Amino acid sequence: MTSQLIYYYPSKAGAPSAVGRCLFNSLKKKVNSDILVFLQNKKDTVEIENEKKNVRIISIKELVYLENEIIHFSMSPLIYPNKKFLLYLLSLSKRSKLIINYHGETRTEFKIKLANRDMSCLFNLPTYVLTPLILRSADVIVVNSFVMKKLFESNYGLNNVQVIPNGIDDFWLKSKMEENIQIDLKGEFGQNTNIFYHGRLAPEKGVDVLLKGFCNVLKKYESMNKIHPIMLYIAGEGPQREYLKILSTKLGIDKNVVFLGKVPLNTLRSYLQSVNAAIYPSVYEPFSLAVLEALSSVNGPVMYSYNTGINDFVKRDGYTFYTFEPTVDGIFNAIERLVEKKYDINIHNDQKKFARNYSWDNIADEYLKIYNQFN
Repeated sequence: MTSQLIYYYPSKAGAPSAVGRCLFNSLKKKVNSDILVFLQNKKDTVEIENEKKNVRIISIKELVYLENEIIHFSMSPLIYPNKKFLLYLLSLSKRSKLIINYHGETRTEFKIKLANRDMSCLFNLPTYVLTPLILRSADVIVVNSFVMKKLFESNYGLNNVQVIPNGIDDFWLKSKMEENIQIDLKGEFGQNTNIFYHGRLAPEKGVDVLLKGFCNVLKKYESMNKIHPIMLYIAGEGPQREYLKILSTKLGIDKNVVFLGKVPLNTLRSYLQSVNAAIYPSVYEPFSLAVLEALSSVNGPVMYSYNTGINDFVKRDGYTFYTFEPTVDGIFNAIERLVEKKYDINIHNDQKKFARNYSWDNIADEYLKIYNQFN
């Protein structure tokens, strides 16, 4: 690669930032020349400077004098005074080659939050207004599903959108855990039914709809539940956590719903390996790392909303997994299938085989192809 790669390195919590960091860790093993790293936060300086090769931190002042650079935003720029926006403005003024990852669609997310009275969305109002300009200023927009590609092309009339899926960290692909954490939820003779969800507790994730559908399952199987409990475990944090806990109490299902909060990775994987099934009821989900993590770990069916973009790749790769409409009835039918054991008991083999194809090292090769377009 002859052009100089400048990579925006995110440090915040959340899946989009985690994706940016994982991609960087794989790229640094594959790019022959130095990757110039533009940090979101100075606290990451020590971590980056400890890299043995191919990495160098760069400042805005140094960037001014560079030529023939490719600037890769691992997250889309937000329109308000910050370092990322300053880098974006500099890239425009220098007419640098510009690659921007979009992990969601700003306007869709804005509308969902506004409909759910999440006034924090107003903070992103300038970005909402100027999104079309940002999209057209990039040489390549990278999205993580074919659904997202169609959405961007139809909503904004773009012809610069490429699809590259998210990857999965090597941690999820290990056959054995480094720490011996074992969780046994299935009870004597394995007759309890345990369902697991992990992810952000936010309106677009549909966890409120999951609780309502789960409530209807408990009503139908009330006698069974008394002998062999049907349990729902929810791992994660987010703006809806307290609301969801109150909702489970109002529905009278709080004894069957366990809110785990934020769970360490080793413990999370152990939960996924122990439960009968995992479920993801997103109303809107561009890809879903949570589903990919579950597919790599669960020894039963992983059920997810057909609005989840990862299903594009499931179908492309020739698999058929368990999807449902993210409504109360759709969730009821999905869980009923589980309770009645009307599913392929060997589905986990295909799920894990599918997940193994999405290592970050494989995904990084797709980004190298984009960089090489500009050499």
